[in-house]
Amino acid sequence: MELIQSSETIELVHENGNWLLSRQEGFSPVQLIAASAAACSSYVFEELLNRQRIPYQLIKVSFEYMENPFYPNPISKIDVRFLINVPKKNQEAAKQIFLQIPQNCPVIQSLHPRIKLNESVFFAE
Repeated sequence: MELIQSSETIELVHENGNWLLSRQEGFSPVQLIAASAAACSSYVFEELLNRQRIPYQLIKVSFEYMENPFYPNPISKIDVRFLINVPKKNQEAAKQIFLQIPQNCPVIQSLHPRIKLNESVFFAE
């Protein structure tokens, strides 16, 4: 991977189009950390559900993060919320699988222990 600075904005070079990394344009590096944790959690959750052959439809994944108010303002908390459609008879199994996300997600495993991760799952219907 490569970073280039073509103007005041740093770009992450990607074959499908560069990502702008800036607070003013594109995504800030802090936003990318929070988004990476949410995306990895989503991939892991889906993989674990697929392995157990639990039918589902992932409707929405939303996330928020908070930064520590004191310099250098590291991320202090990431909240990830899943809205998923799972047949009633499979919801308890899906909840148990949901609890396995942190130990199976390499991004979450890479976060500093001071970053509090809150993940929640909500079932549609």
